Amino acid sequence: MLSDHLAVVPGLHTAAVACAKADPVLFAALLGWAWWAARRERAAVMAAALWAPIGAVAAVVANEPIERMPTFRWTAFHGLVVHSSDLPTPSDHAAMAAATAAGLFLAGRRFGLAASGGWLVMAAALTLAGAAPDDIAGGTVVGVTVTLIGYVLFEGAMNRAVVWLRRTRLRSFTGEGKTS
Repeated sequence: MLSDHLAVVPGLHTAAVACAKADPVLFAALLGWAWWAARRERAAVMAAALWAPIGAVAAVVANEPIERMPTFRWTAFHGLVVHSSDLPTPSDHAAMAAATAAGLFLAGRRFGLAASGGWLVMAAALTLAGAAPDDIAGGTVVGVTVTLIGYVLFEGAMNRAVVWLRRTRLRSFTGEGKTS
């Protein structure tokens, strides 16, 4: 495993764990930045900015039962591949980071690129902290899939909600926005 080879560097594991714990704060700041910037944009951009945190939470919630599902090994490959003693489960941290990046790409390219950089930092920190790369990849797939499918399903309702909110006293939450 990669973390075994890097264990000789003093403090690297501790720094990676600290980074993995602090990275959600970065994502919260990016979500706040996207929401604030979307207040000046049209309703579709605000709907995407509001969907991004919902999609991140939905991805972690969807990831929980997947982590508990029993997994199996193909007996035909038993002699060909060395298996780890632990079963692979998608990482919640990776699911949250990937879902946030995917949701912020819907709100705007610059937000998505910034969040993708945060996802790379999170993936590297998780790997250095001892998470298996397939766990990180699995969490990434779950996060992106849940966010994008959820957005497709709820995009119309989110747009209508933003348009409605902009006509009420809650327009300070969604901003005036552009009319076109």
